[in-house]
Amino acid sequence: MDSRTDPPSPSVKVTAADIYGTWVGWKGSSLTIRPEHRAVVEKLDGQEFAFDDGWRMSGPGSWRLLKPGAYRGGNAVGDGWVIEVKASPAGLAGEKGPFGQGAGAATELSPDDGASRTEPPPGKAVWDIGVSRSKKGELRLFFLTSDPDVRDTYYLTRKK
Repeated sequence: MDSRTDPPSPSVKVTAADIYGTWVGWKGSSLTIRPEHRAVVEKLDGQEFAFDDGWRMSGPGSWRLLKPGAYRGGNAVGDGWVIEVKASPAGLAGEKGPFGQGAGAATELSPDDGASRTEPPPGKAVWDIGVSRSKKGELRLFFLTSDPDVRDTYYLTRKK
């Protein structure tokens, strides 16, 4: 959604328990946030200019929750709570994840995982994901795609 005239979403206070679960987005993408700082991305597109590279990533990773003021990446996700996710397209059980925790079991990839976005993903990727509320008051996660000044917003909502 092109929201170039909208300011960043207002800050929403969350705890780790508030964000556990699977969050779904565009064209079958998802992010699963698990306890012990484990994450799994499925068909997740790159953030900001990486989106323009045309890749989607599926694989294990790690996450951490940054309190307001700890995120130093500009105004891309506002000034509130930020979930930093690091992932790679392949991993083996027992490997150390991007933040040093175990990465978890490997994710099986099918040949058509990125059917609509065909470039291979990088060896590692990082997403800085903001937390906001929908008009109905439900939590949603978001990051920007393409040029951050344009503010095209990629939303992920909790899987029901």
